[in-house]
Amino acid sequence: MSSMVGEHVQEDRIATASRRREPAATRRGKAAAWVVSLVATGASTYALEAVATAAGLLLATSGILDGRGKPVLVGLLVVSYGVWGLGLRTNLRANHELLTLTGTSTNVLSKAAHDLAVARSAGPRALHLASAAGYVTAELVKEVPYYAGAFGASAVTYAVTSSDALVFLVGTNLGAGAYEHGLGRLTRLVLSRR
Repeated sequence: MSSMVGEHVQEDRIATASRRREPAATRRGKAAAWVVSLVATGASTYALEAVATAAGLLLATSGILDGRGKPVLVGLLVVSYGVWGLGLRTNLRANHELLTLTGTSTNVLSKAAHDLAVARSAGPRALHLASAAGYVTAELVKEVPYYAGAFGASAVTYAVTSSDALVFLVGTNLGAGAYEHGLGRLTRLVLSRR
């Protein structure tokens, strides 16, 4: 008799576990969303870095800001972060729409934070905040190489000054802001045609 009870308990556990499992099609869809997000993140990161670096080099070599004092350059750097923030804001909204409608993202950290919030049954505002926090965190981490490269170059050679480094960073921020805004607009355009 205890053997029959044990079998029923085991059958109940299997039945319960199978009800909790997602259908194979859903699992494949989630895996595909992660693959798409990984590829999109790689492509987006490469394009962002190329545009931002080119803008930084262009501004640094143009001579437009030559002779400006450090207070002016630091002020321009602050303004350039504002421009970057405005572009990023456009892209954060578009990325959240992309996550909501397709389950994919152009930033895997944003997708991970969003999916974690979904798993915890978060509300719409928390989902938006989670995806934005993941995205912004990834973007801030990408700032480190710019600062290391710009100020590292000024530390090891006289050909690059700290003022040159600031001008380069102003240009990279302006380029990044333009890129983020453009990517956000493009994402919304693609979503509007679905």
